[in-house]
Amino acid sequence: MMPKRLLLRLSAAAAICAPLAACAAGEYLGLLRPSVLGQVDPEMAVLLNEHPNLDEMNEAMIGRLFATGGASRATIGADGIMRDRIRIPKDEYLWYPAILILPRGGTLELDITNEDHRPHAMFAPSNGERQAVILPAFTRGVTRVTLDQPGLYWFGCPVANHANRGMLGFVIVKGEVPPDARLDRPRQPQAGNRRPPRGHQH
Repeated sequence: MMPKRLLLRLSAAAAICAPLAACAAGEYLGLLRPSVLGQVDPEMAVLLNEHPNLDEMNEAMIGRLFATGGASRATIGADGIMRDRIRIPKDEYLWYPAILILPRGGTLELDITNEDHRPHAMFAPSNGERQAVILPAFTRGVTRVTLDQPGLYWFGCPVANHANRGMLGFVIVKGEVPPDARLDRPRQPQAGNRRPPRGHQH
Protein backbone atom coordinates (compact mmCIF):
# COMPACT_ATOMS: atom_id res chain seq x y z
CA MET A 1 0.00 0.00 0.00
CA MET A 2 1.32 3.45 -0.99
CA PRO A 3 2.34 5.67 1.98
CA LYS A 4 -0.08 8.52 2.59
CA ARG A 5 2.63 11.20 2.37
CA LEU A 6 3.83 9.94 -1.04
CA LEU A 7 0.24 9.73 -2.27
CA LEU A 8 -0.34 13.37 -1.31
CA ARG A 9 2.82 14.45 -3.12
CA LEU A 10 1.85 12.57 -6.27
CA SER A 11 -1.64 14.07 -6.16
CA ALA A 12 -0.22 17.58 -5.84
CA ALA A 13 2.17 16.98 -8.72
CA ALA A 14 -0.66 15.66 -10.86
CA ALA A 15 -2.78 18.71 -10.09
CA ILE A 16 0.05 20.99 -11.22
CA CYS A 17 1.00 19.01 -14.29
CA ALA A 18 -2.48 18.22 -15.61
CA PRO A 19 -3.25 21.67 -17.02
CA LEU A 20 0.28 21.95 -18.40
CA ALA A 21 0.04 18.60 -20.12
CA ALA A 22 -3.26 19.58 -21.66
CA CYS A 23 -1.68 22.72 -23.11
CA ALA A 24 0.47 22.20 -26.22
CA ALA A 25 0.78 18.49 -25.49
CA GLY A 26 2.86 19.04 -22.40
CA GLU A 27 5.41 21.40 -23.99
CA TYR A 28 5.69 23.30 -20.71
CA LEU A 29 6.60 20.25 -18.63
CA GLY A 30 10.20 20.56 -19.75
CA LEU A 31 10.42 23.94 -18.06
CA LEU A 32 9.94 22.31 -14.65
CA ARG A 33 13.36 20.64 -14.76
CA PRO A 34 15.79 21.97 -12.11
CA SER A 35 18.41 22.55 -14.83
CA VAL A 36 16.00 24.90 -16.63
CA LEU A 37 14.72 26.66 -13.55
CA GLY A 38 18.32 27.26 -12.51
CA GLN A 39 18.80 29.44 -15.59
CA VAL A 40 16.05 31.87 -14.53
CA ASP A 41 18.18 34.54 -12.90
CA PRO A 42 16.69 37.26 -10.63
CA GLU A 43 16.42 39.78 -13.47
CA MET A 44 14.40 37.39 -15.65
CA ALA A 45 12.21 36.44 -12.67
CA VAL A 46 11.38 40.11 -12.11
CA LEU A 47 10.47 40.52 -15.79
CA LEU A 48 8.26 37.42 -15.85
CA ASN A 49 6.46 38.46 -12.68
CA GLU A 50 5.93 42.01 -13.92
CA HIS A 51 4.25 41.04 -17.21
CA PRO A 52 0.74 40.48 -15.80
CA ASN A 53 0.67 44.13 -14.67
CA LEU A 54 1.02 45.46 -18.20
CA ASP A 55 -1.57 45.60 -20.99
CA GLU A 56 -1.22 43.25 -23.96
CA MET A 57 0.38 45.68 -26.39
CA ASN A 58 3.05 46.86 -23.96
CA GLU A 59 3.59 43.32 -22.68
CA ALA A 60 4.24 42.02 -26.17
CA MET A 61 6.58 44.89 -27.00
CA ILE A 62 8.60 44.52 -23.81
CA GLY A 63 8.69 40.75 -24.14
CA ARG A 64 9.97 40.81 -27.72
CA LEU A 65 12.49 43.64 -27.51
CA PHE A 66 13.85 43.59 -24.00
CA ALA A 67 13.37 40.13 -22.49
CA THR A 68 16.99 39.04 -22.84
CA GLY A 69 18.18 41.72 -20.44
CA GLY A 70 15.59 40.99 -17.77
CA ALA A 71 14.27 43.55 -15.31
CA SER A 72 15.18 45.06 -11.96
CA ARG A 73 13.26 46.91 -9.25
CA ALA A 74 15.02 50.03 -8.02
CA THR A 75 15.59 50.31 -4.27
CA ILE A 76 14.73 53.45 -2.30
CA GLY A 77 17.49 54.77 -0.04
CA ALA A 78 17.10 56.49 3.32
CA ASP A 79 17.57 59.80 1.46
CA GLY A 80 14.54 59.05 -0.74
CA ILE A 81 16.64 58.56 -3.88
CA MET A 82 16.00 55.39 -5.88
CA ARG A 83 19.05 53.45 -7.01
CA ASP A 84 19.82 50.67 -9.45
CA ARG A 85 22.75 49.15 -11.33
CA ILE A 86 23.16 48.34 -15.01
CA ARG A 87 26.01 46.59 -16.74
CA ILE A 88 26.94 46.15 -20.39
CA PRO A 89 28.17 42.57 -20.91
CA LYS A 90 31.06 41.90 -23.27
CA ASP A 91 30.13 41.40 -26.95
CA GLU A 92 26.37 41.38 -26.33
CA TYR A 93 25.10 44.88 -27.25
CA LEU A 94 22.75 44.67 -24.28
CA TRP A 95 21.78 46.52 -21.14
CA TYR A 96 21.56 44.14 -18.20
CA PRO A 97 18.95 44.57 -16.88
CA ALA A 98 17.13 46.23 -19.79
CA ILE A 99 14.02 47.20 -17.81
CA LEU A 100 14.13 49.32 -14.66
CA ILE A 101 11.00 49.43 -12.51
CA LEU A 102 10.49 52.39 -10.20
CA PRO A 103 7.83 52.12 -7.46
CA ARG A 104 7.03 55.85 -7.85
CA GLY A 105 8.21 59.01 -9.53
CA GLY A 106 11.34 60.76 -8.29
CA THR A 107 15.12 60.77 -8.70
CA LEU A 108 16.91 57.63 -9.87
CA GLU A 109 20.66 57.15 -9.47
CA LEU A 110 22.12 54.73 -11.98
CA ASP A 111 25.46 52.98 -11.51
CA ILE A 112 26.51 51.78 -15.00
CA THR A 113 29.45 49.47 -15.71
CA ASN A 114 30.76 48.90 -19.23
CA GLU A 115 32.31 45.42 -19.28
CA ASP A 116 32.74 45.55 -23.06
CA HIS A 117 35.92 46.39 -25.00
CA ARG A 118 33.87 48.82 -27.10
CA PRO A 119 32.89 52.34 -26.04
CA HIS A 120 29.21 52.88 -25.23
CA ALA A 121 27.02 55.65 -23.87
CA MET A 122 23.61 55.96 -22.23
CA PHE A 123 21.05 58.43 -23.54
CA ALA A 124 18.59 58.57 -20.62
CA PRO A 125 15.29 60.44 -20.02
CA SER A 126 14.99 63.05 -17.28
CA ASN A 127 11.74 65.04 -16.93
CA GLY A 128 11.31 65.76 -20.63
CA GLU A 129 15.02 66.18 -21.31
CA ARG A 130 17.83 63.71 -21.99
CA GLN A 131 21.13 63.08 -20.26
CA ALA A 132 24.14 61.43 -21.88
CA VAL A 133 26.64 59.31 -19.96
CA ILE A 134 29.84 58.47 -21.83
CA LEU A 135 31.18 54.97 -21.07
CA PRO A 136 34.59 54.17 -22.60
CA ALA A 137 35.66 50.52 -22.62
CA PHE A 138 35.99 48.91 -19.19
CA THR A 139 34.77 51.98 -17.29
CA ARG A 140 32.03 52.84 -14.88
CA GLY A 141 29.79 55.88 -14.57
CA VAL A 142 27.11 57.19 -12.23
CA THR A 143 24.28 59.50 -13.22
CA ARG A 144 21.02 60.78 -11.77
CA VAL A 145 17.80 61.29 -13.70
CA THR A 146 14.46 62.60 -12.49
CA LEU A 147 11.17 61.10 -13.66
CA ASP A 148 8.36 62.69 -11.68
CA GLN A 149 5.45 61.33 -13.69
CA PRO A 150 4.33 57.68 -13.88
CA GLY A 151 4.71 56.15 -17.32
CA LEU A 152 6.93 54.23 -19.71
CA TYR A 153 10.27 55.78 -20.73
CA TRP A 154 13.07 54.49 -22.95
CA PHE A 155 16.85 54.74 -22.86
CA GLY A 156 19.47 53.62 -25.34
CA CYS A 157 23.05 53.72 -26.58
CA PRO A 158 23.54 56.47 -29.20
CA VAL A 159 26.96 55.18 -30.33
CA ALA A 160 27.03 54.03 -33.98
CA ASN A 161 24.13 51.58 -34.55
CA HIS A 162 24.24 50.03 -31.06
CA ALA A 163 20.58 50.85 -30.32
CA ASN A 164 19.50 49.05 -33.49
CA ARG A 165 21.50 46.01 -32.40
CA GLY A 166 19.65 45.74 -29.09
CA MET A 167 20.92 48.43 -26.74
CA LEU A 168 17.50 49.83 -25.88
CA GLY A 169 15.77 49.68 -22.52
CA PHE A 170 12.72 50.82 -20.59
CA VAL A 171 12.11 52.64 -17.33
CA ILE A 172 8.67 51.87 -15.91
CA VAL A 173 7.60 54.44 -13.33
CA LYS A 174 4.64 53.27 -11.29
CA GLY A 175 2.09 55.39 -9.49
CA GLU A 176 -1.39 56.83 -9.85
CA VAL A 177 -2.21 58.10 -13.32
CA PRO A 178 -5.49 58.94 -15.10
CA PRO A 179 -7.45 55.80 -16.08
CA ASP A 180 -7.00 56.44 -19.82
CA ALA A 181 -3.19 56.58 -19.42
CA ARG A 182 -2.62 53.47 -17.30
CA LEU A 183 -0.44 50.65 -18.57
CA ASP A 184 -2.78 48.11 -16.95
CA ARG A 185 -5.98 49.65 -18.35
CA PRO A 186 -8.63 47.35 -19.87
CA ARG A 187 -8.43 46.52 -23.56
CA GLN A 188 -9.08 49.65 -25.62
CA PRO A 189 -11.19 49.74 -28.80
CA GLN A 190 -9.08 49.77 -31.94
CA ALA A 191 -9.89 51.46 -35.23
CA GLY A 192 -11.50 49.05 -37.68
CA ASN A 193 -12.75 46.49 -35.15
CA ARG A 194 -15.28 48.43 -33.11
CA ARG A 195 -18.61 46.76 -32.53
CA PRO A 196 -21.60 48.44 -34.23
CA PRO A 197 -24.12 50.05 -31.87
CA ARG A 198 -27.05 47.91 -30.74
CA GLY A 199 -29.86 47.76 -33.21
CA HIS A 200 -27.58 48.61 -36.12
CA GLN A 201 -28.43 46.65 -39.28
CA HIS A 202 -25.82 45.78 -41.87
